[in-house]
Amino acid sequence: MMRMRRFSSVLLLGCGLVLASPSWADSSQANQPAEQEDALAESTSKEASEEEVAGTDTGVEEVPGAAAERKPGTEPEDTSPSDASPVQEPAEVDQEEPQRPPRKELDIHTPEHIHIQKYLDEYQRPFGTKWLTAVLETGAPYRMYARQQLALNNMPASLEYLPVVESEYKVTAKSRSGALGIWQFMENSIHPFLEKDQWVDERLDPWKSTDAAIKKLQDNYNMFGDWALALAAYNYGAGGLRRTIKAAGGVDNFWDLADRGLLVNQTTMYVPKFLAVAEIVTNQQHYGLEFPEVSEADLIRWDEVTTKRSVPLQMLAKEMNIDVSILKFLNPALILGRTPPAREYTLRVPLGTGAEAQQAISTMVLPSYEHTYKVVKGDTLWGISRRYGLTVTDLCDANNIEENAILPIGKTLYIPIME
Repeated sequence: MMRMRRFSSVLLLGCGLVLASPSWADSSQANQPAEQEDALAESTSKEASEEEVAGTDTGVEEVPGAAAERKPGTEPEDTSPSDASPVQEPAEVDQEEPQRPPRKELDIHTPEHIHIQKYLDEYQRPFGTKWLTAVLETGAPYRMYARQQLALNNMPASLEYLPVVESEYKVTAKSRSGALGIWQFMENSIHPFLEKDQWVDERLDPWKSTDAAIKKLQDNYNMFGDWALALAAYNYGAGGLRRTIKAAGGVDNFWDLADRGLLVNQTTMYVPKFLAVAEIVTNQQHYGLEFPEVSEADLIRWDEVTTKRSVPLQMLAKEMNIDVSILKFLNPALILGRTPPAREYTLRVPLGTGAEAQQAISTMVLPSYEHTYKVVKGDTLWGISRRYGLTVTDLCDANNIEENAILPIGKTLYIPIME
């Protein structure tokens, strides 16, 4: 395992106050015998020289006579050790830095490498530290769940920080290539881990996608036998990484592949960036930093109810007298804002409200969504709602869209018809 003594960097700043000598100080010195003036000059020169060595220069030009003024009552001709002590004050003022805790080894092999060091340096700068702090705060509702699931599956605890690199722990994060959620699953790589259809996209569910990511990472590790390669495969794709290794003549060491330029740049930097995040958060006290921590109290808990009816979250929230944002937070995979019809679906509700929610669902008069409408040129929400005797709000709630939404031609809208 690596030793990162050079990763810590401490900047010590010194400041000094320079006072101009009053006029009486010059006149008193003018009356000193010549030999006393020579001794005074020598003492002042020595003090200035040692102050420079001590690193206390602030860039402020010193006023003549100020050095003598700092030690009132000191006789220039007295060269006893007791009088020489003020000259040593700058060295005595310097205090040793408090000893920091030793660095802990990560549970994923982390070599000394220029790319890891690059990100370690970046995260120790004010902007990098601020960014990382904000991301870890965003992830607070989900990090404890990830930590527990990793432990249950005997996986490296460091993987808790992979969503920092993937999505900044943003549930709705979407990449330019279409990867979605905190673990950034591509649509073509979700099976058999997650489900997606016109009603549900489980990539947006931070809890289900965490379970899926753990399974996928474990599969990658079983395939390559190395965590750096397993992480590279998560970013690049297992098939693509196998082809790269084969083209390299069987070289199966991530760092060799990266140093030889055989990986795409994104993957080359992906693994070092993750390891730097895990290193600096795990060893934050060693680096003299402080990042948000999570505990059992941050773990999100809920009750679950099942239904085969298409239940709009807006209607259920009204029946339960809670804000609909709570149900949307607990059920982010419901992309249309309601449970899918004609199949059993498990819905999350606030802890302690399961019986109330189940009762409300069983007695609610719900709309049917079997009727659909495809948007054509010139359509508006107002016009479509009038055609079917609905309000714009009804139509928007049924399709989980805003009332000022622009309707793309060809979009399918569900028309709620009361049962």
